[in-house]
Amino acid sequence: MPSLSTRQNGRIRCPGHDYRSRCIYHIVLNKAPGIPDFSTVIGIPGDRDWRSRTELTPIGKAVGTAISGLKTEFPFTSVLRRCIMPDHVHIAFYVRQASDTHLGIMIKTIKNNARINLDMQDSIFEEGYYDKILTKQGQLDRMLAYISDNPRRHLIRAQNPGYFHRFWITDGNIHYEAYGNWDLLDEELIEAVKVSRSYTPEQLIEKKRLWLSTIRNDGVLVSPYIHPDEKKVRDWSIDNGGAVIQLTNQALPAKYKPSGALFDACAEGRLLVVSVPEQTDAMLQTDPFKLQTDSFKLQTDSFKLQTDSFKHDKPSRAHCLYMNSVAERIAEGYFTVVK
Repeated sequence: MPSLSTRQNGRIRCPGHDYRSRCIYHIVLNKAPGIPDFSTVIGIPGDRDWRSRTELTPIGKAVGTAISGLKTEFPFTSVLRRCIMPDHVHIAFYVRQASDTHLGIMIKTIKNNARINLDMQDSIFEEGYYDKILTKQGQLDRMLAYISDNPRRHLIRAQNPGYFHRFWITDGNIHYEAYGNWDLLDEELIEAVKVSRSYTPEQLIEKKRLWLSTIRNDGVLVSPYIHPDEKKVRDWSIDNGGAVIQLTNQALPAKYKPSGALFDACAEGRLLVVSVPEQTDAMLQTDPFKLQTDSFKLQTDSFKLQTDSFKHDKPSRAHCLYMNSVAERIAEGYFTVVK
C-alpha cells in the first residue's frame, strides 16, 4: 500500500501520486454531525433470504442520486460499486483516463450535488474524504467485496458489541491499547508463537506441535506474527476455530476494526489485538486515559490506514524482539485490563 504522509482537506494523501491520473480509488465520505442517518441496515448476516442490506432514507437517496450523476459532469469516470451506510459512504471509483481535474474536485461535486438535491445550505458530509488507491493485482476484487460486505459487518458488530471495543491493558508498568475480547488474557493456556533462525528443524517441528496442541485444547496463541511461518500458524488457527492475540507495531486508528477472517474471529470472541507502537516502548507509568485521548488525536481513519489488517510498516529488528518479549509476558499472565 502506498505510504500516506501528506494532507489535503485535512486528510492524509498519498505523496507522489497524481490525483489527476487514470486510477481506481476506494473513497469513504463521513456524515456530518447532526445530520440524520443516510440509511438503515437490515437483514440477517449469512441468511440468503434475509441478506444484510441497506434501506436508504430520503437523505441517503439524495446521496445516491449525487453519486450516480457524477458521470454526467465527468464522463471519463465510473462508479464500480457503492454502499451508503447510516453514517458514511463507500465508493469504488474508476477514473478511466487522465484529465486536468483533481479527484478532490469530483468528490466536492458529489457533496455539493447532494446538498443541492436536499435544498440545504450546509454540507451533509464532514470536510475532506479518505481514499485508498488500487495498486496491486487482485486488490479490486477485495475492494469490491469489502464495500459489499459492509452491511453484514455492521449487523455483526451490533449483535456482538462486547467483542468490538477498545480498552487498555497493563502489566503494572506499561499500558497498551487493545481491541477485541479481553477475556483471552485470562485463558489458562496461552502460548507465545516465535520462529527463530536459531531453531533446528527438529526444534521447529516440536514448536509447531506445541502450538497445534494449544489450539486443539482451546488455548490461545500470542505473537506479532512477523515471520512467514508465524503467519501460517496464526492463519491456520483462525481457519480452524482457534483464538489469537495479535500484536501490531501500529497505533490503532480512531475507527479501527479488523478485516477479513480476523473480523469474523473478532465477532466470535477469538481475537484480541494489542497495539505496541515502536515509539511507546518506554511508555512507563502512564495515565491510560490520557494516552487514549492522545491516540485519538493522532489517528485519521481506520479504513484508510489498515483496511488490509496488519500489513504494517516493517518494524526494526529491535522492536520485533521487543514485541516478542511482550508476547511472552502476555503468555505468562502478567497483563490485565485497565478498569
